[in-house]
Amino acid sequence: MTIAARMNRHTWSMERLSVSLIFMSAGIAFASWAGRLSIIHSVFDFSGTDLGAFLACMTVGTMVGISFTPRLLGRFGPRPLLLLLPLGLASLLVMLGISLIDSRSAPWAFLIIGLNGVLFGMLDIVMNICGGQVERQAGRSLMPSFHGFFSLGSVIGAASAGLTMHFRIWSIWHFTIVAIVLTVIALYASSGFPRQAPSASLRPATPTSTGQTNTKSQIGTTILILGLMVAGLSFAEGAANDWLAVASVEGHGFTHSKGALVFAAFTAAMTIGRFAGGHVVDRLGAKRTLLIMGAIGLLGIVLFVRGESVITIAAGAILWGLGSSLGFPVGMSIATAKAPTHGPKIVTSVSMFGYGAMLSGPPLIGFVSDYTGLPQALWLAAAVMCLSVLLTPLAARNHR
Repeated sequence: MTIAARMNRHTWSMERLSVSLIFMSAGIAFASWAGRLSIIHSVFDFSGTDLGAFLACMTVGTMVGISFTPRLLGRFGPRPLLLLLPLGLASLLVMLGISLIDSRSAPWAFLIIGLNGVLFGMLDIVMNICGGQVERQAGRSLMPSFHGFFSLGSVIGAASAGLTMHFRIWSIWHFTIVAIVLTVIALYASSGFPRQAPSASLRPATPTSTGQTNTKSQIGTTILILGLMVAGLSFAEGAANDWLAVASVEGHGFTHSKGALVFAAFTAAMTIGRFAGGHVVDRLGAKRTLLIMGAIGLLGIVLFVRGESVITIAAGAILWGLGSSLGFPVGMSIATAKAPTHGPKIVTSVSMFGYGAMLSGPPLIGFVSDYTGLPQALWLAAAVMCLSVLLTPLAARNHR
């Protein structure tokens, strides 16, 4: 191996590590405050509607951040954003902790969580675009493992919330420690951030003499099909995140501890699926992988809804987690692969489809459950996932 080849390999390795760490830091930042929702609920004496409005601020902020990111990328490039956005999330965590000291600071908490959503949405787009860039340089599937690091970060953040609440550590100290960790990770990772600017790599192709450019209608169709496919799998993931434990207790009569274990099995399967998914995609291709995973996910939902024994229901949760694990990361991999031709708009649009479905799924399941009960309402997740599987051949065509 030549010296130049070794240097390129070292640079690529550093970029991969840096992007992985940023994905993990995003998961830590999100799960750290989400894991303390019960404390936030108690301090501010929120009603169910108040808590829903609080979470809606995060959702709206995320969508706003996603929509503005392409402009920021075109102006500043990815490197400063990959550093400043995690630092901003760290600062907002500390501010949220400060607001929790005084129960009269609820309006500030609403504002802070909204801003948190804006920065989180921006970071999601930037890290996915950079992850796609590193993936293309590697010539193999890496996006599932990047999202696996996000899942790992979520586990770390949730565990930190659980431990600090168990030992009665105040939120301000918990969030301050997390903020320091996020700062250290961002500063360490900054030396390996991808250097290529999206303004060059993600600019839509200009018309050529051979006419090898896509029309606006073709781009719109591509975004719609890919977005709907990702939305279907993200809907199933979001429904499981919020309703799996509840359905285990209220629908199947499990104890709260067993319901928590069923949900833990789901999250563990999803994390493992994401770390192992890249090898599967490289071996089978994106289309076959998504079709197989979609079928596994459908089987998991059926087993969970129809199961009667603990083993069957737990197996359903595990298969559901595996089947849902690759929808968003592989969908983003396809989107970033098309980005050099279509521009960052396609990554932004697909992300909005995915997050919109993931965040709208739980309320819709709740509405249906008022009429059908649990776990029967989760058949809706199966129907949406089935639609996603049917769209997969169209969304993943011409993509290895």
